[in-house]
Amino acid sequence: MKILIVSNSPWRNDNSFGNSYTNIFEGIPDIEIANIFCKYGNPQTTVASRFFQITEKSLIKNFLKKTPSGREVFLEKTCIEESNDGVELFNIARKQKTQLMFWLRDIIWKFGRWKSKELVDFVDDFKPDLIFQPVYFSSHITNIARFIKKHTDVPMVGYISDDCYTLRQFSLSPLYWVDRLFKRRMVKRTIEQCEILYVISDIQKAEYEKIFTPPCKILTKCADFSGEAPNIKISDNEIRMVYAGNISKGRGESLSYITQAIERLNNEGYNVLLDIYSGTPVTDKLSENLSRKGCYFHGKVTYSEVQNIEQNADILIHVEGLSLKERLAVHQSFSTKLVDFFEMGKCIFAVGSYDEAFAKHLIDNDAAVVATNKEQVYIKLKELIENRDLITEYGKKAYDCGKKHHNKADVQGMLREDLMRISTK
Repeated sequence: MKILIVSNSPWRNDNSFGNSYTNIFEGIPDIEIANIFCKYGNPQTTVASRFFQITEKSLIKNFLKKTPSGREVFLEKTCIEESNDGVELFNIARKQKTQLMFWLRDIIWKFGRWKSKELVDFVDDFKPDLIFQPVYFSSHITNIARFIKKHTDVPMVGYISDDCYTLRQFSLSPLYWVDRLFKRRMVKRTIEQCEILYVISDIQKAEYEKIFTPPCKILTKCADFSGEAPNIKISDNEIRMVYAGNISKGRGESLSYITQAIERLNNEGYNVLLDIYSGTPVTDKLSENLSRKGCYFHGKVTYSEVQNIEQNADILIHVEGLSLKERLAVHQSFSTKLVDFFEMGKCIFAVGSYDEAFAKHLIDNDAAVVATNKEQVYIKLKELIENRDLITEYGKKAYDCGKKHHNKADVQGMLREDLMRISTK
């Protein structure tokens, strides 16, 4: 079975897209995957075998110099070179991340000649049996997927992990709402062409089944939970906590609640250490808030380094924002990092509201200690620190949650059965 996937990022094991999709597809027999991607960078994976790249720069160069707007790239070769010709100003503009800059990108894709002979030849040569499409809010990616579906007349399934459609969001910007009202039509148009829509959480499944025609199924990152929970031993000295990930969408504020609680606990005579690893640029004020007594803010580390650091921790942290805006932004989302935590059998301390899908999943399965407001952070963290057996207990509960909901054999078995059935319709 040949599967074609159109993504924003290149398929790399060290980025979020590549890490998740490698996890989902790796080990499924009798499949071959091609990836068309729309960002800069090189692919790095053993799961997909063929790659085609289109970027804003290549579209601009195609317009200015009549060079190809996209081309096949290979694991051992460099992707499209990033020339400064005619696009240096655009590169500066991209970093501003304002709504107008996003619209500038949309204009480039709207008028860019991405429907090229090179793209069609790549698709025709690969001969996909099925399109497995990540559904993004970016219209150009779904436009490419729909173009390929029309050209090949093969079935398509969708996979959505963020709320790209509902109006259950908060923003005071009229530009935000103009953009969302327009692009959500493209999202619906793409989903309605799918045989199945895979979603990331129970909340998303419940909401989207009322909106879209295709049946919805939950598909998350998975792991091997065939054995027993790891035997985690807690140090008799300090309690080591770790947070590794981006600090955005209110996460910085939630992390600040934790550092305040840890500083208070350490002043009371406890010995708690928190290491925070993130490549997200932060303000001086936030850096100061994250660097309290016993708390250390570090820079970015590699994915393999993160795994080693987390393995040596007693408690792993996951946070989302608690403000109305942040709660609405992530209310359907579920962090794939949590499955890694489950697999390690580590105690999880989380901050999030019950109307956020990740927190609901953790609370409903009693798989973590979850603080749902600022006041609970200190209370629940102190309870954990005072009772080390509770840390071990919640590590086992986390593993049991992974075994029940995220077992690789179950997840991949369901996925393979669905894709085989759909591709041979």
